[in-house]
Amino acid sequence: MTIIAQVSDIHVRPRGMLYQNLVDSNAMFTRAVETLNRLDPKPHLVLITGDLTDEGSPEEYEMLRELLAPLTHPYAVMPGNHDDRVRLCEAFGDQPWLPLEGELNFGIDVGPVRVLALDTTVPGLHHGELSPTTLSWLERELIANARRRVVIAMHHPPFSSGIPYLDLYGLREIGPFSDLLSRYSNIDRIIAGHVHRSMQTRLGAVPVLTCPSTTTQIALRLKPDADAASYLEPPAFMLHRWENNIGNAVSHLCYIGQFDGPLPFA
Repeated sequence: MTIIAQVSDIHVRPRGMLYQNLVDSNAMFTRAVETLNRLDPKPHLVLITGDLTDEGSPEEYEMLRELLAPLTHPYAVMPGNHDDRVRLCEAFGDQPWLPLEGELNFGIDVGPVRVLALDTTVPGLHHGELSPTTLSWLERELIANARRRVVIAMHHPPFSSGIPYLDLYGLREIGPFSDLLSRYSNIDRIIAGHVHRSMQTRLGAVPVLTCPSTTTQIALRLKPDADAASYLEPPAFMLHRWENNIGNAVSHLCYIGQFDGPLPFA
């Protein structure tokens, strides 16, 4: 089997500082790493789909490398709207999967699965876009991997959530992306972060799933005049699993922590 663990929106802060001056995001990510290390069978890759840091500072990326050091699985990181491309590259320039400049699109082979990570960030802004350069890169990758199962990873998900204060900072102009995907039948799913909640939908024929945050979860408020809010709901990650014959993945929502059990029934 092939297993990819997806973590997102960890919002690492400099040592001793709190996320939004309220939440110890570093301690929460440490618990996430501990939970990931207990997984059996082990994931072949841990992919962090953006908002690695809260402000994109060198101190935050230094802290992130320290927090990742105990992780016993291979990992890859990609940028979110709270990240800084240049500083991310400076911090992770020793990693073979990461480009060292420009838009940070990259591909990783995870057994028979090809993961295509798309950089949706717009420097200095919080909404997402897919540039012509990124779309051209994606098409070349889809052509080159036409006989393989492909997972597309991105920070900003390609849909409107219905939560008004979230959708102000969503992915814009998804039409060209949707048209491109419609020409390929080997795309297993799209996985994303950004929304600090688990959501599921489709883009054409392709399933789209989002990953919760390891810190706070954004409030599910659907009224048009809703005020922005978050809750300390249970943090979680996603586990995507393929059988040996590499059909479509089954994706599991996994809560972070240790809980009472196992109990002798199912």
